[in-house]
Amino acid sequence: MRRHLISSRRARNYIDLSLIYHYSSHVLLENLAISIKMHLAFFFFLLNYLSLSLASKNIVLIVTDDQDSVLDGMTPMTNVLNLIGHQGATFANCFVASPVCCPNRASILTGRYQHNHLTVNNSIAGGCSSTQWQQFREPATFATLLQLVGYKTFYAGKYLNQYGNKKVGGAAHVPVGWDWWAGLIGNSKYYDYSLSINGTEVKYGNSPSDYLTDVINNLATDFIKGYSGDQPFLMVLAPPAPHAPFTPANRHNGRYNDTKAKRTPNFNVSIHQDKHWLVREAPTPLPDSILPKLDEIYRKRWETLLAVDELVKDIYNLLEKQHLLNNTYFIYTSDNGYHIGQFSMPMDKRQPYETDIRVPLLISGPGIEPSVISTPVSSVDIFATLLDIAGIKYPSDGTTLFNAKHNKKRDRTVLIEYRGERSYEATTSGCPSDYDLNVTNSEKSRIFFEMSIKLQYD
Repeated sequence: MRRHLISSRRARNYIDLSLIYHYSSHVLLENLAISIKMHLAFFFFLLNYLSLSLASKNIVLIVTDDQDSVLDGMTPMTNVLNLIGHQGATFANCFVASPVCCPNRASILTGRYQHNHLTVNNSIAGGCSSTQWQQFREPATFATLLQLVGYKTFYAGKYLNQYGNKKVGGAAHVPVGWDWWAGLIGNSKYYDYSLSINGTEVKYGNSPSDYLTDVINNLATDFIKGYSGDQPFLMVLAPPAPHAPFTPANRHNGRYNDTKAKRTPNFNVSIHQDKHWLVREAPTPLPDSILPKLDEIYRKRWETLLAVDELVKDIYNLLEKQHLLNNTYFIYTSDNGYHIGQFSMPMDKRQPYETDIRVPLLISGPGIEPSVISTPVSSVDIFATLLDIAGIKYPSDGTTLFNAKHNKKRDRTVLIEYRGERSYEATTSGCPSDYDLNVTNSEKSRIFFEMSIKLQYD
């Protein structure tokens, strides 16, 4: 297990539950304890809410997939920057709770760190969309709580990597808390995918109109056009970009042909003995034959994001046309960062380095003045922020981003966790070791690159 604290001070009032509970025979007991805490929290939440009037602010949350901030991942997002970033708050130091998709998405949904929500990797055995997640965590997501106080809730796009797997309910399972549901079955794809539309599997092909980001755009547009206005809405849009397989819409293909992967000071360096063993043991430097492939991936990632940028503009303009914009908050972020060539690692996330743990975070809406906020914040704070917008309180591991706006200190402790690819029952690290260390360095690099590609689809 790797755990990192981004802070100049030690954590205070923090109990590491992962040191109390081991994964094997104590998982059921741990889930029971969390269930009891959850029901108590609901009880006090209801008592608290009885004295509140519903804050009728709409919310649009956009969560991209693997969009970095360190490698200039926001460069293609001119509309996002102009309409959200320049009109609201930009958080310059936003860190993920875990540098991998499913665990951090679980943290966004629940406001809990990994050691509390127990989704430790992208596998069902690791808690990703598992029956334990469905039974003990989904009833306490921000969607459930906002729906409980009168919000109309809408979700379109990627949910969790294993969502829709037949082992855990298939497409028929619609997570509690969502009035309108269009969840991607499985991991990110752009064509030839299936959505669970309110519990019914709908297959899409490879025609231009099937491009997933555009489908999400159309579904969101239809929802807003049919919105009656009698209750506030929560809209979560989770496009696949810029995740593998890095497929841009046809209209954007080739837009960045002259762009190369950012050559950071640590790009393809061959000396990194101070890094953890996975980095130290990797073949270095990467051969010249692989660098053009990294450049192509970098370009395609940017090109996939152009459709997301259009999506944000379309939703923003429609809300303005419907006279809803002044009553709506926008939050834009990513589930984790990404590296391309840093420390001679081809491409992926999962690592404890700046490229992987930093993500964009922008928020605009009523009362938010244009600003850049340096206070460290976490993905785990999004949960508390959404509830704060609705004027309700509920316990979580994070804090509302509105607190960060007024906090000038820069020494907040932010927890980042990643336990590797093992399951609850595994006794090994689960790290890949399926190549012969006696092969040539060039062959190692090729295999390492292929393994990195394979990891993109976990």
